[in-house]
Amino acid sequence: MNSERLKALKRFASEDPEDPFNHYALALEWMKTDPAKADQTFDFLLARFPTYVPAYYQAACLKISLNMTDEAVRIIETGTVEAGRQKSTKAVNELRSLLDEIA
Repeated sequence: MNSERLKALKRFASEDPEDPFNHYALALEWMKTDPAKADQTFDFLLARFPTYVPAYYQAACLKISLNMTDEAVRIIETGTVEAGRQKSTKAVNELRSLLDEIA
């Protein structure tokens, strides 16, 4: 883990908590070394910023890796609906493919 990078990402999230990307980047960094913290960060991100579509795929992948398949399915389904609302065909397809992999 790059501790300087982690410190910077924490600072960004603290200084600009209304930017979902800051939390997303922090969650991705946590995925490398502390899945529990990544999971908490993704849960916060999706609850606080449900329109931030990129988080759904990564959050679902993490839930799958943590053997939390039911939660992953819920995240994928919610993300598919939101991505469809935003007309993000690529995100819809990626989420559906992920669902097919675990079904």
